[in-house]
Amino acid sequence: MSDIIDPAKLRQEALIFRAMASEARLAIIYALGSGEKSVNELVEMLEGLACACSVERTNISKHLSVLREAGIVSCRDEGLKRIYRLDLPCIVRTFDCVGRASY
Repeated sequence: MSDIIDPAKLRQEALIFRAMASEARLAIIYALGSGEKSVNELVEMLEGLACACSVERTNISKHLSVLREAGIVSCRDEGLKRIYRLDLPCIVRTFDCVGRASY
């Protein structure tokens, strides 16, 4: 069985799915799906959502840290701002697949 399934790959995939197990982090991923954003831009985009997404800057930063650790997003410095982008844009297609599920 270990010839077929790579344990390191399974650990990385589990880390990615755990990182996505939050409405706030899913909202961040959706927001970054349209391009790079700063924390302030993300806060502005998410503040009108009626979900369990806390939009305070410190909470957004914590969520971004989890997404970075999982390898889903990365950032670069631009002056005093940090600009975030999706490193796994294919995740948005995963949302499309899940959205087709009947509940």
